[in-house]
Amino acid sequence: MPLWKSPSVGDEIDSRCPRCKEETIHRVVAMMTGSVHLVICTRCNSQHRHRGSLRGSKKVAWPTERQAKVLLKYRAAKEPKSQALLQEWQTMKESAGEGEPATYDQRHAYVEGQAVRHPVFGLGFVRRLTGPKKMEVLFPDQVKVLVTDRRGSGD
Repeated sequence: MPLWKSPSVGDEIDSRCPRCKEETIHRVVAMMTGSVHLVICTRCNSQHRHRGSLRGSKKVAWPTERQAKVLLKYRAAKEPKSQALLQEWQTMKESAGEGEPATYDQRHAYVEGQAVRHPVFGLGFVRRLTGPKKMEVLFPDQVKVLVTDRRGSGD
């Protein structure tokens, strides 16, 4: 659409789409007092109010001094924990040796220190057994509680 022409019903314009969570091409559906009111996203076909273009119009407020301090504390608290988890994971990996890790299956029983390959989280090590049918597994960036030894009545 040329810059000198104002948009009208049926024209395509850029708008922020709440469903797509980004700026996409939209078709104008309704006008109100000479400005675009309703649009339809050409990607997801959702209809919503026109939200304007992000180009050059997005203003990001600077955090207040208090918000900045909280953010720094949060980042500082999170970083050492992930580094400590990674170091513990590497130590367990070295002590496990070259054996093939067991593929995780909630029906099998595991022992502390055993290597487990999870389909989503990757290689992990049983840190400890936390309950009769639960275990804590250490992955490179997180610790997960997984089910263990859950055999069905037909097994």
